[in-house]
Amino acid sequence: MTALVPACCALALIACGERRADTSTSQVAAQVGQGEVSIHQVNLVLQRQPDLRPEQVEAASRAALERLVQLELAVQKANEAKIDREPQVVQALDFARREVLARAYIDRLAETAAKPTAQEIERFYEERPALFKTRRIYSVQELGIVAPSERLPALQAKLAAARTVPAMLAELNAGGLNYTLASATKPAEDWALPVLDRLAGMSEGQVEFLPQPPGLRVLVLTSSTPAPRKLEEARLPIEQFLLNERKQQKVDTELKAMRGTTPVKYLGKFAQAAPGEAAAGAAAGPASATLAPPVATGNGKAELEAEARSKGIQGLR
Repeated sequence: MTALVPACCALALIACGERRADTSTSQVAAQVGQGEVSIHQVNLVLQRQPDLRPEQVEAASRAALERLVQLELAVQKANEAKIDREPQVVQALDFARREVLARAYIDRLAETAAKPTAQEIERFYEERPALFKTRRIYSVQELGIVAPSERLPALQAKLAAARTVPAMLAELNAGGLNYTLASATKPAEDWALPVLDRLAGMSEGQVEFLPQPPGLRVLVLTSSTPAPRKLEEARLPIEQFLLNERKQQKVDTELKAMRGTTPVKYLGKFAQAAPGEAAAGAAAGPASATLAPPVATGNGKAELEAEARSKGIQGLR
């Protein structure tokens, strides 16, 4: 039961707390014993599915209603068994409530971010030709090698001399190194930006090395196909990407400011784990990324995280 509590808390808040507050004004979608599920609750669940097409709404609504009915049945039994009084459940519900409130604040704060101008969109387009003007679809063979840092220079030299993937594999097997081999064909926007920068300058058959813990990443470009995008085609996704980025920056700045003006005292074993203002500032970074809600991209097919620029720009599709 404990494992299910965190996963169900958000829907439980919809099924229970929201119903008590809005029963008088919400239409009822289903009577469940002595309880009920409202249409408003169904709509709240649907709001969590931004990719729905108009023809899918009816089926999704019925599926959402069935989930809420099952949840209501479980909630009623939980109340009968007085499970809501168990310490772990009380703590989980309180945590879920606090998280919902924090996310609501973050949402409201993010909405104050200014939209990018036409000039900013055009500048982004010009500054990233590999994503647009000279965009390509890359086919790559990739090796992930586990090796201690002191062995990397010599290993890279051997692999560079080997040139082909079969010859590289022979070197790795001879050296007793662990590795993975994978192949991928993806458009420019699906590659992490540091990788894309390398790929854009490579010719077919060329090998690139990217040191990364716990060893070395090897890219072999097997082929690439031109697939350029015009400014007008890219304008909307660029605007959404830049807006998402600004929202995240707005949230990060505000949370950092709050950490700077609000006393935070670490106690017990945590008192030594985070000494001084530097540690408090370091803790603020991950907190902002955790609290910040995912923001749907322009076409609703991806979510941009705080590190979107370094991980790749899947939203630019």
